[in-house]
Amino acid sequence: YPNKPIRIVMSGSPGGSTDVITRIVTAKLTERWGQAFLVENMSGASGALAAETAAKAPPNGYTLYSLSSSSAVAAAVGQTSGINFRTAYAPITNMVSQPYVMVVNAALPVNSVKELIALAKKEPGKLNFASLGVGSTTHLGMELFNSLAGTDIVHVPFKGTNQAELAIVAGQVNVLLGGALSAMPLVKSGKSRAMGVTSAQRSKLLPDLPTVIEGGVPGFEVDAWFGLAAPAATPQPIIAKLHAETVRVLNMPEVRDKLMAGGSDVTPSESPAAFGQHLNREMDKWEKFMKTTGIKL
Repeated sequence: YPNKPIRIVMSGSPGGSTDVITRIVTAKLTERWGQAFLVENMSGASGALAAETAAKAPPNGYTLYSLSSSSAVAAAVGQTSGINFRTAYAPITNMVSQPYVMVVNAALPVNSVKELIALAKKEPGKLNFASLGVGSTTHLGMELFNSLAGTDIVHVPFKGTNQAELAIVAGQVNVLLGGALSAMPLVKSGKSRAMGVTSAQRSKLLPDLPTVIEGGVPGFEVDAWFGLAAPAATPQPIIAKLHAETVRVLNMPEVRDKLMAGGSDVTPSESPAAFGQHLNREMDKWEKFMKTTGIKL
């Protein structure tokens, strides 16, 4: 194994984060193994098509699933019907993580997370936040912030990153969880102001920017992450080889540099089991959050 091309299905669109990350990693695997990795983009239906295709494929290592935090969130909040993410796949490894950056419109009179919370509590329901759509990680991440910080910042969904960022710059919305690669140029130009990163620890990409946790919101952690899995019942020797080779590729300086230039922290899992535990923790977090808050999508 492998002695023929390997198919990788994903829900991301061509040119999106999942697509770019997967192609960078699989290009090097193709080079090392001499077998092509054929990437199939299956967009729409909240990722259900890609999830079902991967889950129902023969468990022989020749169909893999490139999944992301968005895939897990969609499943946890009931947007991917018919697939149990906890049992449908054999986890291989996480590949990278991308922290979000909480940014505010430059005219908003706050310079820290604590000041943002104070202003939001002073004027409940007056501030609003942009997201990349109902049920997206950027939506639920800010709802988690509201829940933990005791604020009432109102949701305004947009259809994509560009529209949401234009609305922040124009002052039509006050807050956004933006990807580091696209949000930080707005900060550096003075068009918005960064409050903190959403990861549990400071990002290697932005080491001088505090976390939202440091800003006074214990337990707040929202990362975009991207990993690989295979259909359940894929033989363990195949899973072990895929894990070892993918981690080896991720640790290559040329691959790491490409991924970091795209705004990613390279974060391979120590083992397939560790990635499975991470996936379960993510599912638990969002399932519990939806039940305790009663948020309806």
